[in-house]
Amino acid sequence: MAIETRASQLIDSIPEEVGMSSERLRNVTRLVQGYVDDGRLAGAISMIARHDHVVHFETYGNMDDEAAKPMRPDAIVRAYSMTKPIASIALMQLYEQALFQLDDPVSAYVPEFAGLQVFDSGDEHDYRVREPMREMTVRDVLMHTSGLVGRADPTPVGKMYAAAGLRGSESDGTLHDMIRKVGELPLHCDPGSEWNYGISTDVVGYLVEVISGQRFDSYLDQHVLRPLGMPDTGFHVPESEFDRFAACYERDDSAAADDGASGKRYRLQDAPAGSHYT
Repeated sequence: MAIETRASQLIDSIPEEVGMSSERLRNVTRLVQGYVDDGRLAGAISMIARHDHVVHFETYGNMDDEAAKPMRPDAIVRAYSMTKPIASIALMQLYEQALFQLDDPVSAYVPEFAGLQVFDSGDEHDYRVREPMREMTVRDVLMHTSGLVGRADPTPVGKMYAAAGLRGSESDGTLHDMIRKVGELPLHCDPGSEWNYGISTDVVGYLVEVISGQRFDSYLDQHVLRPLGMPDTGFHVPESEFDRFAACYERDDSAAADDGASGKRYRLQDAPAGSHYT
């Protein structure tokens, strides 16, 4: 998911009017600018609001080093795992409507998950399974205690995900395609026994589709994003907004040694041109 920082979100109040200090807020500017000057970040945006009034808004550095594009206040950036709370809000809206209970088994809505087994021993190629201590519940997928892991997880089950083509936001196909693949693989552990960062929220998204009867992206747009004034937030950046889409960088301390002139400690991870978000 990519999220917009809107140009209209500019300073509209003096900090002292809402009980904040202009002098102290200058420390924020100094700190973030220091990260850019030290080569830790290509660019950034900082914003502070209190009592619905924006008292600090600054842009720093570049949104695209390779294209020498300065950071703009309405840049569109990748939200990545901040998609998780947005998806969970969507499912909890349906809970508020009493359309399910938190301790309902997921298999009541996702029949592909009926009879899921738990990895017991072996490796990703040759393994044994056992019955789970209990079924996975809706509460489990919201709390990341479902027994599911992530595609990059070094466990045998994580390696099975990778082999099955479960590549997160880069995966081909639909949420239902993902569900069918997961339903053919074992759980990493008993539901409720461990917290694991992984694809539980993907299942949350599919539950939103099944229970609401809408595509996940359509539901988010209608019931979460537009009511919150987030019309440019979504899973793809339209062609008309490509110019606002920032490059994405990842930390790479070795880059500073390779490029001593710039002192950059990051490298390009996803360029706007050719990104799977476009």
